[in-house]
Amino acid sequence: MTATVSPSFSSKDEIHLAYSRLKNLTQQTPFPTIEERRQCLQRLQAALLVNEEPLLDALLADFGHRASQESRLLELIPLMGEIKHAKRHLSKWMKASRRRVHISTLPGSAKVLYQPKGVVGVISPWNYPVLLSLGPLVGALAAGNRVMMKMSEFCPETNRVLRDIVNQSLGENWVEVVEGEAEIANEFSQLAFDHLLFTGSTSVGHIIMRNAAKHLTPVTLELGGKSPFLVAPSADLKDTAKKLVFGKVLNAGQTCVAPDYVFCHHDQKHTLIDYIKQELAAYYPDGVLSSDYTSLINARQLDRLKGYLDEARAAGVECDNLMPQGPVESDGKLAFHIVHQPDDELSVMQDEIFGPVLPILTYSNMDEALSYIQQRPRPLSMYLFTQQSDDQTRCEERIVSGSLVINHTLIQVAQADLPFGGIGASGMGAYHAEEGFRTFSHSKSVLRKRGPNALALLRPPYRRRMHKLIAKYWPFL
Repeated sequence: MTATVSPSFSSKDEIHLAYSRLKNLTQQTPFPTIEERRQCLQRLQAALLVNEEPLLDALLADFGHRASQESRLLELIPLMGEIKHAKRHLSKWMKASRRRVHISTLPGSAKVLYQPKGVVGVISPWNYPVLLSLGPLVGALAAGNRVMMKMSEFCPETNRVLRDIVNQSLGENWVEVVEGEAEIANEFSQLAFDHLLFTGSTSVGHIIMRNAAKHLTPVTLELGGKSPFLVAPSADLKDTAKKLVFGKVLNAGQTCVAPDYVFCHHDQKHTLIDYIKQELAAYYPDGVLSSDYTSLINARQLDRLKGYLDEARAAGVECDNLMPQGPVESDGKLAFHIVHQPDDELSVMQDEIFGPVLPILTYSNMDEALSYIQQRPRPLSMYLFTQQSDDQTRCEERIVSGSLVINHTLIQVAQADLPFGGIGASGMGAYHAEEGFRTFSHSKSVLRKRGPNALALLRPPYRRRMHKLIAKYWPFL
């Protein structure tokens, strides 16, 4: 089957025309078969494999420096896992759920039918332009929807390849691609989608939600925030440092679930920092000059991070470069910095850092650390390093977060059978896995009545014998 090639749209009129066309297609075929959905996923999977090298080259071009191995590890492997998982479990997800009917409705039957919502909008960010655009697409297609995708303007080369992949595999009968800057994104989010998923900053999330409210469009918001990294007294500090560096420096920390600040016991701090230095030296022996160290996406992000460090130093806070093997910055790269015990009022403790800057706070006992985390906005992820099961239980029960990961970092994103989503300031709703299918489906109740109409016995007048019996026995009905 040859897919019809559709262009990307970048003007308001074109966006509205594309939306109307997908809406009409949805009305013509409101419930795609399981075969049609599987074919979409299969063709998308095949197109990704064929275009792997162009996609990796495009990511390198957009970031300036980003190792192809890192792009494959962080974007393509998790995405392929999602596609395979959806194909494998789609028949189970689509199966209607049987429910019980009340005794007064017998004989009868009830079920919940998972119906496609219609046209889904997806707004993806620049930090993982492949995974965070095509990942939601997988869930939306599995649920039988048509999709409009607004891709980040900061990744033009990646967008070009993604557009080719979508056109080759799906064509204009399933997906429309939109490109453009903030004005186009604002217009896009005001369309009367049947569901809208946005991944990005909390500040923009407020705008998206206001725009969606005009049509009462249901939204899923993936917003990030400040994910704490809690080191319990029992933690293996060498292993902790390995997992911390893995989660914080991949993609130069430009990850919504990257550890945002560390909380450790004051007796652990110096040993932990020494292990972090050793691990960084093993990862990047030439510091920021190492070819495997990823650049920040643009000068604006670099200046923002340097501003955090300047503000902290001006407030008398110590900031250490843990990559002394090379310059502090080069070609859009910034060396990994520790910020020691910053005050809460500083920007580095107010904003999501999204880069290779890491505040370290200390505590005297775990309750102090847990209380601090509880009092802050709810994080997208929390990381706990411990050898004690009691510590895990306390975090599970006391801290409300999108996810909790014990003794590792980042790997929760690549679990195809786990939902992904935040709560409160870190977002709302979830996708991935079966929860993603449910997010993009409408759970429609279907009740069928058969045989005699027992409810006729309940009609007025209410002075009849039946209602006297109900008044007496209603708690047992």
